[in-house]
Amino acid sequence: MDGPGRIHSMDALRASTMLLLVPVHAAMVIALNGDGGVWATGLYWVVHVFRMPLFFAMSGFFLAFLLARKGLRETARNRTVRIAVPLAIGLVTLAPATIFAAQLVGTVLAPGEQGPPTGSPFELEPSFLWFLWYLLIVDAAAVALFLWAPRLLDRAGERFRSLIVHPVPGVLLLAVPTTLALWPEGDWTAVPSVSTFVPEPQVLAYYALFFALGAMLCVHRDQVAEAGRNAWTWAACALAATVPAALLFTFHNSPHASQPLLHGAALLVYAVATWTSLIALVGLAHRYIVRPRPALRYMADASYWIYLSHMPAVVLLVALLGATALGTAPKVVLVTAGALGFSMLTYPLLVRYTVVGRLLNGPRERPPRRGSSASPKPAPSGVGGKPASV
Repeated sequence: MDGPGRIHSMDALRASTMLLLVPVHAAMVIALNGDGGVWATGLYWVVHVFRMPLFFAMSGFFLAFLLARKGLRETARNRTVRIAVPLAIGLVTLAPATIFAAQLVGTVLAPGEQGPPTGSPFELEPSFLWFLWYLLIVDAAAVALFLWAPRLLDRAGERFRSLIVHPVPGVLLLAVPTTLALWPEGDWTAVPSVSTFVPEPQVLAYYALFFALGAMLCVHRDQVAEAGRNAWTWAACALAATVPAALLFTFHNSPHASQPLLHGAALLVYAVATWTSLIALVGLAHRYIVRPRPALRYMADASYWIYLSHMPAVVLLVALLGATALGTAPKVVLVTAGALGFSMLTYPLLVRYTVVGRLLNGPRERPPRRGSSASPKPAPSGVGGKPASV
């Protein structure tokens, strides 16, 4: 990585993981409400090969970045303001709004449920905010290790680096604990129960592995540059692993899926696809996002609000389109566009220059009015500005 200015490529990856949540949730809610087309299932599965692991990897990257730049106290303050406070507010506002909307229009929200949510919308549960809760736990564990066992953390980082330096045996070795963590997951995606705050150990362990990858990449940035030089090779490996993993996934509900050997082999291929996809995406971002861009900076800032606010719009749009004769693909496109449109419209009006925006992304300067003699302050480093570092 060529100096601190190249942090913007990692920030762009962080933002993309949040933006991708909108089509994923659109496909999931559409499938849960009677339109279980192959297209929706395929989109959900393919994106989940890399999206959540990439989110935790970028979170690990930026936690290590903050610790190195700002120290322990400022990092703890940052994590509290950027994660704990939005999570607490979202649990009593946006999560209840999503449940209320689902009850109002009769929309199923979670796999395994036979109908819309029941009970009070204000019963505290993680809902779609679960990964902020899990991120908070992983962050706290990482900071505790940084504080009380720094040598252990350094040794773990060096071991992680040695695995990536020797990619073929390294990725295969990393795939083993990933496979074990995914073993109980019937749909191969590490998504915990959204109705309880009690963390599931195997899900925590699964995402902690990718978090560690991100932290290692921040400390050893030469590995980011190395991934950039070999980005297309990594991408080819990811594709070569994802195709057979997808074929094996089609059999996951068949009687053969109960055979431990086949189940383990399929999860191992899937894990290889995930690790190679992550390294490929890091390399491609480093290779092609070479300078700050204001449009990317704006989307990176808006992405956190999009993640927090999109779900009520998804629920209402799925109900609105449910009675139409549209196919699955057009529904996913329309619901995604509508939910993104809602969030992008409300972001500059309600968030960007308000206390909400300060919580999510830090302060942002309003551009001077046309004709004003005031000159704007130079933007900090990042994708045209300061990384949100969620």
